[in-house]
Amino acid sequence: MGWRTPLGRGFVLASLLACLFGPVLLATTAATSPENQRLFAVEVNPNSASTVELTVEANTTNLLAWNCTSCSVTSDHAELQTSSPAGQTMVIITNQTTTISLEVTGQNAETVDMMLLEDLDDAHLTTRPAPGEDVTMTSIKPCRAEAGCTSVTMERPTSAITLTSEPTFLIHGLFESDKAEYLTFNVSEGETLEWQWLAASDEVQVELYHQTGTDERLQPGEFVAPTAFSTLEQAPRSMWWTVPEDGRMVAKVSSPMTDTVWAAYVMTHQPIAQASLIGEDLEQGFNLLGYGQREVLFQWNETEALRLQAVHANVSVTIDQLMNGQWVDGQPQAITPGEPFAVYPYPNTSVGRLILETSSVMALEVRTDSFTDTNGLEAPSYRPASLETNNRSWPILNLTSASQGEFTLAVHDTADTYRLVVDGWEDSIHFVQFTVSGDLENLELQLWDIDQNSGEVLATDITRPVGGELKIGLQVGRGTHYFQLRFQNASAETPHLWGVDVAPRTYTIQGAYSLVDEGEEPWYPPDEEAVFWGGVARWFLGALFLIPVFYLAYTMQAQRRFAEELATAKQRLAWYTARLDSGETDNKTARSDLTKVLQVVAQLDWQEGLDAWGNQRTEHRTEDVALAVWQTDPRLAKSDGAWPLVVGVHILQGEWELVALRFDAPEGQAFSVVEVEPRFLRQGEEVFLDEMQSGHKAYLLVELDGPANQVDVELNGRMNGQPVAARIPETVSRIRD
Repeated sequence: MGWRTPLGRGFVLASLLACLFGPVLLATTAATSPENQRLFAVEVNPNSASTVELTVEANTTNLLAWNCTSCSVTSDHAELQTSSPAGQTMVIITNQTTTISLEVTGQNAETVDMMLLEDLDDAHLTTRPAPGEDVTMTSIKPCRAEAGCTSVTMERPTSAITLTSEPTFLIHGLFESDKAEYLTFNVSEGETLEWQWLAASDEVQVELYHQTGTDERLQPGEFVAPTAFSTLEQAPRSMWWTVPEDGRMVAKVSSPMTDTVWAAYVMTHQPIAQASLIGEDLEQGFNLLGYGQREVLFQWNETEALRLQAVHANVSVTIDQLMNGQWVDGQPQAITPGEPFAVYPYPNTSVGRLILETSSVMALEVRTDSFTDTNGLEAPSYRPASLETNNRSWPILNLTSASQGEFTLAVHDTADTYRLVVDGWEDSIHFVQFTVSGDLENLELQLWDIDQNSGEVLATDITRPVGGELKIGLQVGRGTHYFQLRFQNASAETPHLWGVDVAPRTYTIQGAYSLVDEGEEPWYPPDEEAVFWGGVARWFLGALFLIPVFYLAYTMQAQRRFAEELATAKQRLAWYTARLDSGETDNKTARSDLTKVLQVVAQLDWQEGLDAWGNQRTEHRTEDVALAVWQTDPRLAKSDGAWPLVVGVHILQGEWELVALRFDAPEGQAFSVVEVEPRFLRQGEEVFLDEMQSGHKAYLLVELDGPANQVDVELNGRMNGQPVAARIPETVSRIRD
């Protein structure tokens, strides 16, 4: 099998820390054969031995590796030799099928984790193939949860794989000489290839070349496994390369030592081109994971700073802003782990777009921080010019309790203006006082008493810190008045450019109020004519208000009768197809009727509604929700070439919010929802249903645009405040029977 040194040459091979182990063998003198020879564990007790029997095939090279603190593994088999204690490995080579007996002993009670890799080979190229050269490809599989490869986490970006995963991701090799080995993989543009060292008997490294039919380029970075590397003793190590275009990757595996044995996991990660954080509470933070390139939309308020933190590797980020309905393109920025990055929005920004790119795994913490002053509003830097100005954007100061605020120096916020509303009878006199605490250096206060009829300033006062205290007071009448806190010299506090992330200046405003003189309570006797005609007007208007009630009752009764007719008719979708085939109706009329039926069927019992549409459907039901999908005649689609579907949703229990239907293409280009009836909000492959209560039923006519012939339908949302998702396990096929 390629070994040119004594059979006892040892080296380290091990499994991932996250591997699932097989049955545990109790310490006993009786020989025991593990059910799973790849991964198993042996219980060792002091001064006693545990015996394990392994069966190995003829003419194979096998490797046994174990991990413990103070144990030894021995065998009296003539062809075996235990390696050094540091290596904790054993090479097994036999000419015939053999049962090997191993004795495991230890000074302390512990569990010894063991792994057996069987039938190692060296069937790899020793010369690098030229671009376009016909060679045998090494099969690698995409990394998906259903294939045994779990998703990465923020704390651990390396994929977690077990040796029992199907399809297998394991590849290995033996160096018979000092020549490197070459493996070739087919790859597609945008995929990310992950190489994860499992074990190596000596130092070994891998480099990757990307080849097209005529060109070859060495990819940046080489990945080295240290001498006697084993993931049983060290954390799993991975490196990633993003594929620039369709072609193949050629992996060059080399070692400075001959007879080196190595094993690794190799897999590809499929790109997710677009994602949406619309509806996510980014103030609580969101962990964004992925590979290669990605575009992410998120809601962005003009009073929220966007804060990004790369966790494991550099990420190139371009941040675009939707301002007044137009996209404003940002500039690429390199986000480095350990160096937080902040971006402040332009005025009137409503949506942001992150364009992310990395050569490895993408792990990014996304969070928004509000820099409003109080009551969810950012205090303007000026007071309204007149009484006609809409002053809703000026926060109201509480006259008796504390209010928090800040100067967001990053956006050159150097003055905050608040309104104070004083209530009382006419001619009353009030005294208001405000004390500011915090960093008071270079600040000043101004308070205005405003005439409520003309808008003129009746009195004003300006004050600066005295004796470490900043306080202002003024007598005012009832109505709305204004208070402003500002820097004495704004330019001295903002020498930086707009948007540079600098620390804000926070402050607290404590209000105090007292009534100086109470006016007289106004009272005016009503006119008899006004009382009479007021009564007439109230009765007349009341009668008019009842007209919509009667109309609504009539409409609901008519819809109910129609629903009862549908419940007895059944097979409504087949009825439309038959009428279109016979020419009794046209596409436009049939679609208009179908749109009305959507709301009517929702009034029926869920099972009656299913029967009304027809039995050719795909269904899924959980304790919380029921889903159903019907194929619809393509002639009912409003958009040319679109794929129409009728989708039913029934909430069985719980209070749902942020509900969204997602139409996922399992293969090929993603779908886009081009039409939906009733007219719910849609974006990309999603339709947003917002809030749904227990017992709520809804039917939608959805038109999908895309080349794929299959679609997976799933429902996402938050039930009783907790994230919930339901997915129809059966894929809906576009090809109709």
